[in-house]
Amino acid sequence: MVVDSYKWLPYRLSAWMQMEWQAPGEPATTPFTPLAKPLNSTRFALLTTGGLYLKGQQQPFDVEREAREPDWGDPSYRVIPKETMLGEIEVAHTHYNPADAVEDLNILLPIHRFTELEKAGEIGSLAPSAYSVMGYQGHPVPDYTQWQERYGPEILEQMKAEGVEALLLTPA
Repeated sequence: MVVDSYKWLPYRLSAWMQMEWQAPGEPATTPFTPLAKPLNSTRFALLTTGGLYLKGQQQPFDVEREAREPDWGDPSYRVIPKETMLGEIEVAHTHYNPADAVEDLNILLPIHRFTELEKAGEIGSLAPSAYSVMGYQGHPVPDYTQWQERYGPEILEQMKAEGVEALLLTPA
């Protein structure tokens, strides 16, 4: 089965990722690693690009700076505990209509659906932490430096510490 990991990404991000992940002299391939064990014994983490944060507990993503500097996007991230309830989530993102996500956070961060899968034995477990970033990182040329040098490695270390073996990315 062919997996098109780039199908739903913005064109420039897709082109950049394909260029970055292509080994010199090798044909372009989709970065895909098959699971080493069955789903019912795999620990999952969730990551959304929807700009979600915990209302009253975390700083919103900086959409005010983005309004002043439209070529900039907030590169930081928020940790969302898996016990989070619908009313505790807010959205700070200006590049999509968040109305549906506000009504049901599972659209962008399916914590409750994965908890159901965990209870039913369909997956091994859901990691204690989920992650939210703001997918927009500027235009015309996004600056991924802070994601590559700071935030990406921080998220990865936290996932490793929680024993994460698979990740579901839900783009906004």
